[in-house]
Amino acid sequence: MNTVVVGYGMAGRELHSPLIQRQPALRLYGVVARKPEVRERAEAERGVKTFSGLDEALDDPAVGLLVLATPHDVHAEMTVKTLDAGRHCVVDKVMALTSADADRMIAARDRSGRMLSVFHNRRWDWDFATIRRILDEGTIGRPLLFESAVCRFKAPQGWRGELGASGTILHDWGAHMVDHALQLGLGPCRRLTSWLFESPWDGVDIGGHGRIILEFDGAIFQAETSRICRIDRPRWWVVGTEGGYVKFGVDPQEDALRGGDIDRADESESQQGLLSTAADPDPATRDPKTIRRRLPSVRSHWDGFYANIAAHLTRDEPLAVTAEQGREVVRVLEAALESSRERTSVEGPWGS
Repeated sequence: MNTVVVGYGMAGRELHSPLIQRQPALRLYGVVARKPEVRERAEAERGVKTFSGLDEALDDPAVGLLVLATPHDVHAEMTVKTLDAGRHCVVDKVMALTSADADRMIAARDRSGRMLSVFHNRRWDWDFATIRRILDEGTIGRPLLFESAVCRFKAPQGWRGELGASGTILHDWGAHMVDHALQLGLGPCRRLTSWLFESPWDGVDIGGHGRIILEFDGAIFQAETSRICRIDRPRWWVVGTEGGYVKFGVDPQEDALRGGDIDRADESESQQGLLSTAADPDPATRDPKTIRRRLPSVRSHWDGFYANIAAHLTRDEPLAVTAEQGREVVRVLEAALESSRERTSVEGPWGS
């Protein structure tokens, strides 16, 4: 399947292109970039054909799949054009900035009969795969509380700091966290409350810190992302009726991929999460005991996303990330903006 990446910024160059090139059933055929110097770089680095715009790529009959690694505000327009031209489409997260746009994208998929998926690659993060296994095996009992956070002190670059192009700070890492929450099998999210705090940098209007509290039946999931945080906090903090799990540090696959070889991703013992579980009470005192141990992460692989895309297109296997799932993330983020703006909780439901 001849595949074209639209946009050769950080995501297109360092994430999508190398991951596509790892799939034998996909061929990185071309790159779309407006600037001549960027097209020259793509040709030199990838040995591919280049196009100056989406229309030019769609005019090439050899192109079968387009991957949109573009600012969020043009996802809907480009996706609809791609699908209506009879091509399959992968759109980077977040799927769109409004649920109305997500609906338009899904409608275009339905009338074209082509594939549409959303790049929620962090379902294949080691920490998330580890938490899913912990829950599946009942290691910590019934889950009660989740805190998912990526907090750092760093100004966003380029369009990612612009509200019109990017959405808020919640539309970056926050989109992955919301997707995680909806994939944990907690049932529908019934209500949410959200807060957005200002950014300290001139020209950055996406907000500096965002928090969403999602209320499920019997469980709470807090998603938090920051660009203004000078102090670290756990990537994950999970509490269940019979134990808990805490993990610092983000998944190592991105740094390894951007460094040229994702297979070199590794995790030292000190970087492993800490699992706490109940033990039999002390027979003398009958006091409850807790066992704490380092837990090696489940080594899922970011190849999983494009391997699934290839399997769907060549063998009709079910999509791992559907457009409907991407739309639910957009709906949650819409409600989060309403909650922050109106300073109130917003009723759902979202997810299943």
